Amino acid sequence: MVHKTIKGAIKEALQDLSKKLFLEFRHQLRDRREQPRVCLSDVEDKSVLEITDLLVSTFTEPKASEVTVDLLRQINCNNEADTLYSKTKACMDKGDPTFRKTLTGGLETKPSQEAKNYAASRLPLQAAVRRDPMKKPEEVEADAKARVVSEGGDPDNERLVLSRCMIQFGQYKGQTNKWLLENDLDYTAFILAQHEKQRQTTRDQSPLMANKDCLTRYAMAYREVEQEVRFQRAYNRSCESGPKGNALVGFGRFKSERLKDLYKSEDKDKIGYVDYLRGKRSTCDPGSKMDIAIKYILKRDQNVRTRRNRTQSTRY
Repeated sequence: MVHKTIKGAIKEALQDLSKKLFLEFRHQLRDRREQPRVCLSDVEDKSVLEITDLLVSTFTEPKASEVTVDLLRQINCNNEADTLYSKTKACMDKGDPTFRKTLTGGLETKPSQEAKNYAASRLPLQAAVRRDPMKKPEEVEADAKARVVSEGGDPDNERLVLSRCMIQFGQYKGQTNKWLLENDLDYTAFILAQHEKQRQTTRDQSPLMANKDCLTRYAMAYREVEQEVRFQRAYNRSCESGPKGNALVGFGRFKSERLKDLYKSEDKDKIGYVDYLRGKRSTCDPGSKMDIAIKYILKRDQNVRTRRNRTQSTRY
């Protein structure tokens, strides 16, 4: 059964308790030490419906679910707690991603370890297995709705369904739109900026383009994604603006700096960052923004050494 509200799920959980266990539940609720607290008169001789209303009005629906699960565990009703957690988790999931943060609190755009592992696991499959035909948009949507229902969610929630639509292309094929935003925001922004440019010149309705349209509808509703796509556009323009040194760094603390400005800077932090990049040349992914930046730095280093050698040779 799909629960439309958290309140309904809490009510059903409490109705399943025996009179003795419901009495214990009320006592545990009264004895909570965390704020906000309830008093004896709030719970004494109250019915399931009245306690349900009290929980929701005191804690709000999402928090009421957490409190109820915790109290059920305290009276050793673990099965009831697990069932309520499962039902309310589906109620609370509206399809929104949880964006990762860096240690300093900024937005983490680099791929997670899970994303790296998944991409690596697909490499032998891509080489050995014939490419499967891409699903039509209606098939992708039907699969997503079935996935939502299996999780106890509402298949009429368009955003939730979009979050469960499967990616049909690239290194993360087989993962959902929501998973992609949570695990590799940099790749997401790259794909969306590229797709936006393609859409300016074509009305192609192939399964591939439709799948990217689906990702765009889902992802661009979030400010975090929109700002990364905006930066990706700026990065792409900078790469097309003449000498490579005019390109933006595109990643890390100095992502908005031009490569040539970063290299020439006399700021200690930037000098240290350039040295850090020199040390990463054997570990970065070929063709990545870091790889491009490192190659630029090493090329400039070579030019500096060449000029220095020429200057020394003219002295003798």
